[in-house]
Amino acid sequence: MYHKALIILLVFVASNAFSQTKFIERFTVRKSFQSKADLAAPAHITFSQPKEKSASWMIDAALGYSLLNHHNTLMSVMPFVEYHRNTLIDKAQNHWQVGISSEWQINNLSQKSWSPVFVYALRYSSNQIQQHRAFQGNVYVTPIFKKKDMNPKYFWIPNHVVGLGNKFRFVYTPYLGFESENRINTESYFSYGNIYRAYARISSDLSFFPTNNSLKGKFDLNLDWQYRYNIHESAQDISVQAHQYFTTSFNYTFFTSADARKIVKIGFDYTTGEDPTKGFEKQSFYAILLKVKLSIAPQTVNIVL
Repeated sequence: MYHKALIILLVFVASNAFSQTKFIERFTVRKSFQSKADLAAPAHITFSQPKEKSASWMIDAALGYSLLNHHNTLMSVMPFVEYHRNTLIDKAQNHWQVGISSEWQINNLSQKSWSPVFVYALRYSSNQIQQHRAFQGNVYVTPIFKKKDMNPKYFWIPNHVVGLGNKFRFVYTPYLGFESENRINTESYFSYGNIYRAYARISSDLSFFPTNNSLKGKFDLNLDWQYRYNIHESAQDISVQAHQYFTTSFNYTFFTSADARKIVKIGFDYTTGEDPTKGFEKQSFYAILLKVKLSIAPQTVNIVL
C-alpha cells in the first residue's frame, strides 16, 4: 500500500514538474533526509513482476515539501515522508517514516570564513518486518568553508570541490551527530524501550575526466560510510552495539539535457552492513539501476528507477 502511494506521488511530481513550476519547486524527492540537501542521494525504485509469482520491490525514496521560501539559503524546513522497501534481499526490508526535517547553516559565508551546517529530523517510523513503532530523532553537523580555487592542495577541506589533475574532481562530506529511537509499540515486550546512538559518516563523490569535452560529466563514483554506536539502550533485545553501513555506486551518464536539468544514468551499486534507522538488517547486495534526475531551479527533484 505504502509503496504504491509513494510511486503515485513520484509520478505526480515528475509529470507536473515543468508545467507547475511555482508549486512544484518546493518539492524535493531524494533517498532520505539524512544528509545536506545539495549532496543528497537520489531516490530509487525497482519493480519486478514475474509471471505467476509475487512482485518484488526495491524502493528507497523520500518526498519533502519546503515550508520556507526557496530564496532562504541558510535554512530549510520540510515535512517529509520516506519509504524503504526491499524484497530482493535475504532479510526483507519494509520501513516507512513521516516527520519534519530542517537544515540550518549558521553563518553566511559572505561574512564568515566557515559555518557549521546542522541537519535535524524528528519522525514517526514503522518497521513492518520487526513490528516496531517508534519516534526517531537525529542531529548531524558538517562544516562548510568559503570557496577557494580548485587547487588539489585544498582536497582536505570538507564540502569543497577540488581538481585532481585533468582526470578527476573530488569532494567529500563528513558528519558527526546523535540519534535517538524511542520505541512506543512493539510486538515483543523485550523490544520496547529507548536507544541512543552516536553517529559518524563520510560520503564522497569522484567525477572523471572533467576537462574532456567528450567525457565530461559522464562517469562518477560515490562512496558512503556510516557508523553508529549505541551509547545507551533500555530495550532488552539489543545484542549489537556497533552498526556499520557502506554503499558505493559507479555511474555512467548517457543523457544530459542542454540546460543540465535532465540527466539519465545507469549505475552499479553495492551495499553492505546495516542501518537500524531504516530497518535494514546486516547483509550485502548488488544492484544495477537506471537513474533519472529532474532538476527544477532552484529546487531539485531526484528519481531513480
